[in-house]
Amino acid sequence: MQHHFPNVKGLGNVAVSRHAQNQLVRHGIPEAVFTRVLLEPIKPDVFEGNDIIWRERDGLRIVILSNPVPSRGAKLVKTVYRVAEQAQARPKR
Repeated sequence: MQHHFPNVKGLGNVAVSRHAQNQLVRHGIPEAVFTRVLLEPIKPDVFEGNDIIWRERDGLRIVILSNPVPSRGAKLVKTVYRVAEQAQARPKR
């Protein structure tokens, strides 16, 4: 699996942690799906606090640390998991 992505749109250099790589294998998430979510976002990133960023697409969420310690000059994908779409209210007919 590719574990370093240079010049990711909106993020810069991104490294993928071993934990995130293991999560992909454990949950049967294809590398191509992970790569599409990371490189081709369709929604704006969600910022949680000062250094956590979520990137979601196709029912997959990537959690990224913007200031990992120790810093290696790249943001760090900490974990990856599937998310269920939120229920949406529909008007009565």
